[in-house]
Amino acid sequence: MKLRRAILIGTIVAWGAFLSRSTMSMCMGSSFEQQIGWAQIIFVGTVTNVDVVSLPNTIVTRYRFDDVRYLKGQGPPDSLLLVQEGGCDGRYLITVDEGVSFRSGGRYVVLATKGYPPSSGDYQAMPCGNGHPFGIWPDSGSASPVVHLGLGNSLVAFDGNHLVALWNDPWRPEYGVWAIDEYGRSSPPSPPPRQPLPDLIRAADAEFEFRARGSSLTPEQIRAASRRVRTVILFPHQDPGTRVSEEEFVRTLSTVIDSVSEGPGGTDGGPH
Repeated sequence: MKLRRAILIGTIVAWGAFLSRSTMSMCMGSSFEQQIGWAQIIFVGTVTNVDVVSLPNTIVTRYRFDDVRYLKGQGPPDSLLLVQEGGCDGRYLITVDEGVSFRSGGRYVVLATKGYPPSSGDYQAMPCGNGHPFGIWPDSGSASPVVHLGLGNSLVAFDGNHLVALWNDPWRPEYGVWAIDEYGRSSPPSPPPRQPLPDLIRAADAEFEFRARGSSLTPEQIRAASRRVRTVILFPHQDPGTRVSEEEFVRTLSTVIDSVSEGPGGTDGGPH
């Protein structure tokens, strides 16, 4: 059996890895609109080949995407190569915290930037939050391919302001707040109600505003935050039965991309 070693990524790793981590630290605390602004290309494509390559001091995995359509920017017309740090070459294994990976045959919506050095012509996926990368495949509620958040949560709605997805695990009492009466007796919380999708979204907005008012944000900051894309998670018992197709997701995402491009400052100022 071949020896496999876990190698801790440190300062000896290529400079491009440091750039990736700098982007990561900024990206994870950013809004979805900021991530869209920082992306040099946004595309939909299907992974047709995965290739692991050993380089000095590191290992990279190259993902080839075919059947590509670009929502922002322009890249190779036929196929696109993403190069991500990390992988196993059969002898060594390198893992990267919050690294982005893709499975062969999967179709994805990806936000990407130029790799390092930029002259290489390769792209790397942005290691962002908000469900990125978005996978497209069937789930138990649909025989046709539908959009999923990065962890495999099915997307049930995307209206340009809310990414509404299903949590994979059922609701449990520990997710709620137990009530204690005047005699010190505790009672478990009730599960969140199953409601029509518009009511669930309104309830999520009300909770957001309640939490925001109790924070240190100014009224102007709260108004600005309320206009940004937010992720709303539902439990399986709240499943409204809807799913988001690739075409629907792409259509709505394109409007968000346009609004970001037309907003103050355009798409500049990001960690490219």
